[in-house]
Amino acid sequence: MSASWRSRQRLQSLGATAIAGLAALVLVLGVGAASGASRPKPASPDSGSQVTRVRVTDGGVYVNGEAIADSAEQETRDWTSKRDRMRHRIRNHIRTGMSGEYERVRINDSGAGIVRLWSDAHVSRGDTVDGDVVAVFGSVTVEGAVTGDVVAVLGSVHLKDGARVDGSAVSVGGRLEQGQGVTVKGETVQVGFSPITLGLPARSVILFAIAAGWLVSMFTGWIFALLFPTGMLRVGTVVERRPAASFFVGILSMPACLVALVLLCITVIGIPLAVLLPMVYMLMGYGGQLAATAVLGARLTRRSLSGGMMMPLFVGSLFVALLLGIGGLLLVGSASQPVALFFLVSGCLLLLGLGTLGTGAFLLSRFGTRPREVIWHGHDPLPAGVGPLAGQVSPPATG
Repeated sequence: MSASWRSRQRLQSLGATAIAGLAALVLVLGVGAASGASRPKPASPDSGSQVTRVRVTDGGVYVNGEAIADSAEQETRDWTSKRDRMRHRIRNHIRTGMSGEYERVRINDSGAGIVRLWSDAHVSRGDTVDGDVVAVFGSVTVEGAVTGDVVAVLGSVHLKDGARVDGSAVSVGGRLEQGQGVTVKGETVQVGFSPITLGLPARSVILFAIAAGWLVSMFTGWIFALLFPTGMLRVGTVVERRPAASFFVGILSMPACLVALVLLCITVIGIPLAVLLPMVYMLMGYGGQLAATAVLGARLTRRSLSGGMMMPLFVGSLFVALLLGIGGLLLVGSASQPVALFFLVSGCLLLLGLGTLGTGAFLLSRFGTRPREVIWHGHDPLPAGVGPLAGQVSPPATG
């Protein structure tokens, strides 16, 4: 219940007054009943009829099948209506108070506050939320009143015209917008991760970023397959043969790289190597991820990596891009955000898993030098008469 201290004191005093009045009323009624019972009543003449059956039910009293409690039921109904009217007047008296001023009191039966995860929170105009309104990975829009704080983590806070916040308004990683006539009794805090505060990008920007990432992966994979065809094939072969060991080594490589970086920074001679180590690790992880993505594409198309890596890499990277693209299409819109979250998380986890597999396989293959029996021989030459020109054999290609 959202009420001021003065209103609570007024309610307590008025409630005590109402209880005292009810007690006095009960006392007066009791005294009247006692006095009425003490006065002698005139004897009623005997009707001469014989009572053979008396029946008492919830509906009344029946003697010989005849209802004799009609007048009592009518008095009971009258007293019930009078009692209800009295309660209504007392309730109105408590709500209006001695000064006659009306104060609106709202009760939120749905619980204290609103909490949203990967979704937006909205307080409509005329509504009052008793508690805090929190959105994680979402924005908060307030048009009515909030008795607590309004917090948006990795989202924005929009306080529309006439909104009221009894607590503080905080936006972490988003914008804090206030309209005209906004009342915030607490603090207004906006924490950004960069000088330029960005909200949720538009759908076209998300799709463009996914498409650009897919094109960059295809181009980089083509460069790697062109320069290091045997090394990429060996890394992919290790991913196929030893996936569990590759994943385990890939997980251990992350803390091992940090420890090696600290040890190199301690020694003076190792500082140049400490500068190069993160770049080498990232390059190794990216190359391993491309090899693992090619393995995924080979599994989807039921092909072998020995026939070329570009087609499996195309299929595998396109599969990951489709997962992220579907999530990007559904991300803009509150109704479809749970489905968008599923596709986005699935795509990100798949990318992370492929990177971990590829990094571990890169280390297990000793930077693409094992197993030695795996050698890239290029595509098998086409028979005569199948090339671009009759009788010409197509040259071998890498990918």
